Amino acid sequence: MYRKHMTEAQFEKMKREQHRLRYMDTRRIEEVFPDIVSIEIRYQLHHGSAFGSQDKEGTWNVNLQSQMCFVIDCLNRECTSAGFDLKNEIYAMHRDHLTEKSGEMRCDGQEAPDHPEQSCDGQLKYTIKISYKQ
Repeated sequence: MYRKHMTEAQFEKMKREQHRLRYMDTRRIEEVFPDIVSIEIRYQLHHGSAFGSQDKEGTWNVNLQSQMCFVIDCLNRECTSAGFDLKNEIYAMHRDHLTEKSGEMRCDGQEAPDHPEQSCDGQLKYTIKISYKQ
């Protein structure tokens, strides 16, 4: 359903459902990575559009007792993507026993459901730090 044909309540319900699906059938991080003591993700988000740009920075100290979800939401509120998923980066870091990795990602969603030809301009720069048990 395109955004222009949705009420605000329908749109919010769709976004909540996307968020719920991220957490479905996942194990806790400490079960998957028992040798990890901590995971810290520093990030910078950017989204530019015809209406201006938004920027956000933050640090996420991941709760190892939470479920296996490493998604940072796109700043574009109407983006059709589920966000920036860092799960593959964390799996690769663990496999190679890396303690720090930096990178960039571009959002793979569309600007809005009613703009399927226009890709979202969301960007993420991140640094992941992992501490392992001795």
